[in-house]
Amino acid sequence: MGNGVIIARYDGMPEAHIAMGRLAAEGIESWLADEHLVQTDWLYSIAVGGIKLQVATEDAAPAIKILETDYSEDIIDVGNKIEE
Repeated sequence: MGNGVIIARYDGMPEAHIAMGRLAAEGIESWLADEHLVQTDWLYSIAVGGIKLQVATEDAAPAIKILETDYSEDIIDVGNKIEE
């Protein structure tokens, strides 16, 4: 991908891809830098500053807001629903 703004850094691929998926669900295109290097050897993560989640400059503010939003109140507690 082209140049972008780094909005988050992750040590592992699962977290990075979850964040990417969250942004995609909101219609924001994002991409990862150094994911394959870090996957090769996790010690590289320290050297390169982790897996970098990037977006276009104009999408940075809304993307950060999306990633900072706590959606835990919106999750239905399935266990309690079954008992009711």
